[in-house]
Amino acid sequence: MTISFLPKDIADGYAIQALSRGIANEAQQKRAMKCIIEEVCGTYSMTFDPKSDRESCFNEGKRHVGRVLVGIANISLGTVQEAEKRIEKRKIVVNTKGKSHG
Repeated sequence: MTISFLPKDIADGYAIQALSRGIANEAQQKRAMKCIIEEVCGTYSMTFDPKSDRESCFNEGKRHVGRVLVGIANISLGTVQEAEKRIEKRKIVVNTKGKSHG
């Protein structure tokens, strides 16, 4: 019996489990992230399914998650901090309750 959501290589499954439990070593962390990004999310795969528009949309959603993970993993933390500062400057206090809206 094949369980459709399991990675093709069982070692990838063990690496993902170790990562989720916070006990993965460096090699397992890298293996888990590679599997999640490439295999589970299909980040670098074709998303179009000629048989089903719905499946194509679903595949593109998975791919988007992978692209977000890659973006987060590769972005400069300094860039994030600068963006946070810009957002904080845009916040304004509205009316009487002193709540911040931005």
